[in-house]
Amino acid sequence: MPELPEVEHAARTLRAWLSGRTIQRARAVDTRIFRGGSLGDFERSLPGRTLARVDRRGKYLLLTFEGGVGVMSHLGMTGKWVRRVAGAPSRRRTVPKHSRAHLVLDDGSALHYVDPRLFGQIVVVRAHPVAELAVIQALGPDALVDGVEPGRLHAALARSARPIKVALLDQSVLAGIGNIYATEALFDAGIDPSRPSRSLTRGEVARLAEAIRGVLTLSLGRIEAGEIAYLSEGRGVPNRFVIYDRAGSPCPRCGKVLRKTVLGGRTTAFCPGCQR
Repeated sequence: MPELPEVEHAARTLRAWLSGRTIQRARAVDTRIFRGGSLGDFERSLPGRTLARVDRRGKYLLLTFEGGVGVMSHLGMTGKWVRRVAGAPSRRRTVPKHSRAHLVLDDGSALHYVDPRLFGQIVVVRAHPVAELAVIQALGPDALVDGVEPGRLHAALARSARPIKVALLDQSVLAGIGNIYATEALFDAGIDPSRPSRSLTRGEVARLAEAIRGVLTLSLGRIEAGEIAYLSEGRGVPNRFVIYDRAGSPCPRCGKVLRKTVLGGRTTAFCPGCQR
């Protein structure tokens, strides 16, 4: 599922694909990905536009085109942007399955937004900069752009009795962290995911902040250029995570059997030995 590293990868890829290119056509299927906006805005507002910049805040992609038109793209649980290049082998030119919207560029390539489960979102913004959308303004510090400052994170957690795993999923606390990287970081920091947030000491929060930075950096380094594959897609996609989705397996650190629990409606793997 796309979290900060995957969305950062998407931002870098879109930046490369769209740089210097002009959109010739924009087409889409009328689905719920356009909630908060409209398919008509997508199809009418983007042709003739050239990219000015691509930003990322948390799990949101923010595209700004010349003339002040912006696009907010959230990948939801299964969304991704993929490219089909003119002149490539036929299997790389065909419309990908579950394509919900696409942009045809002046070099003949097409960028498709693919989303099997339709939890993603595309909103075209014309009245103000896309970064001024209320949903973007409500985000907390971005874990990559702003960094994970231990003192600020401790202050935010000290106000909450929620389990630390649930608090980390709150995008107003720290933007970009989701179920996977919260699970990985809490294991790396040796913190029980069910502990009340306000029970963490400053030292533990500092250790957690370092773990968050570490798992994000490691994951970004492992993601290769081009089309990304999510673990949820199956089809032989390898699990590159240390304990996420590995409940029932031995802990790679102490050998005890990894367990799972449900916190905030999300399944969480943890080690009963390393995360007391």
